[in-house]
Amino acid sequence: MTLDRAQTPERAFDEGGPSLADVGEQALLRALREIAGASPPALVIGSGDDAAVWSPEPGRDLAISQDALVEGVDFRRSWISPRRLGARALSVALSDLAGMGARPVWCSATLCAPASTCFEDVLEIQRGLCTAAAVAGCAVAGGDVSAIVGPLVIDISVGGTLATGAVLRRDGGRTGDLVVVTGTLGRAAAGVRLLLDGGNELSERERAWVDAELAPVARIGEGLQLVASGVRCGGDISDGLLVELERITEMSGCGAEIWLDRLPVEPALVSDFGAAWTDLAVGGGEDFELVAALPEAAVAALLKSWPENLAPITVVGRLRNGAGLDVLDSEGGSLLPRPHTSSRHFA
Repeated sequence: MTLDRAQTPERAFDEGGPSLADVGEQALLRALREIAGASPPALVIGSGDDAAVWSPEPGRDLAISQDALVEGVDFRRSWISPRRLGARALSVALSDLAGMGARPVWCSATLCAPASTCFEDVLEIQRGLCTAAAVAGCAVAGGDVSAIVGPLVIDISVGGTLATGAVLRRDGGRTGDLVVVTGTLGRAAAGVRLLLDGGNELSERERAWVDAELAPVARIGEGLQLVASGVRCGGDISDGLLVELERITEMSGCGAEIWLDRLPVEPALVSDFGAAWTDLAVGGGEDFELVAALPEAAVAALLKSWPENLAPITVVGRLRNGAGLDVLDSEGGSLLPRPHTSSRHFA
């Protein structure tokens, strides 16, 4: 029996077949390793032993992060296929590396699932994860499986490298720096709204918003380009632009302002959601874009040299003296009420 991830048709959750309890841990691990394939050169020892062994490149620093998706909190089975879920779990974790300007090298995954979970569903999650890892040039180093009395949980660890000192940090901002973001804001948060409303009879535009939520793209190339251009302050905005800029201002010891008329949003987001579009674009999260701050004198050169194959960058605000974060209708314009933030845990 072949478990080739590229040749196996995609399936939805709970379509039948043996459960994890029917198959057992050893057979499950064997099937997951078969999907992952042979260990790439980046790993001295890959999946199969108690631990993987990675030999980092000389003269480079290591970046390590971890992220989890919890059923009922981060996704619902009716929204997404198991294969898409595996790819999404990895992309979410890789976005943390992108936010540091690091190049992914390896990942590992822990799956916590009830014993009644379909065996094929777990294999589909692995297929999606491994396909996404191959696209990112990221070796699957192994992981763990555990029974749980509760919802499905996928926890991903990622590791990457960066040139010593060439890293995006939240404490690297300075008063007067301009704030830039990659890509388009608010699309994924709009997709979440549509899914929560049932996700039925969607237009082509609405389906694209839902896809932005279910199939995010980690901005690895954009992060690498930012650090190569000399930018040293930034992060990913998976929790929303407001939240990430607050983290940057707190650690950089300054304040910030956002200019709503500069935000890169689709006109349809404004027309479809009315005044709530700012909640989606500024506080909604789930975009997995990057935000960075750099001296105003360096912005023109960055914009001019920015590769066309990467997500575009847009100036959206400025770091300033003081503390806190203000939302203005435009540069030098009127102060507006703070948009609602909906992406924080335990809030």
